Amino acid sequence: MDKQNETRRVMMTLSDQAIAKLDHLVAEKQRELNQIPELAKYNLKVNKSNILEAMLSKNRTIKRKD
Repeated sequence: MDKQNETRRVMMTLSDQAIAKLDHLVAEKQRELNQIPELAKYNLKVNKSNILEAMLSKNRTIKRKD
């Protein structure tokens, strides 16, 4: 399964509480990004998919090391 399909599958199975937490993480990461002048000038946007892909990628990396 490719990254996009896996991200979509996870998004569809999240509870309302998990989605609210994900929204909170997106806002928090966007604020952090905007506070770094070198990156703020590029007007980068963080979204739920970015966060989920990073979390899933990190999870795969951890599993591979075991």
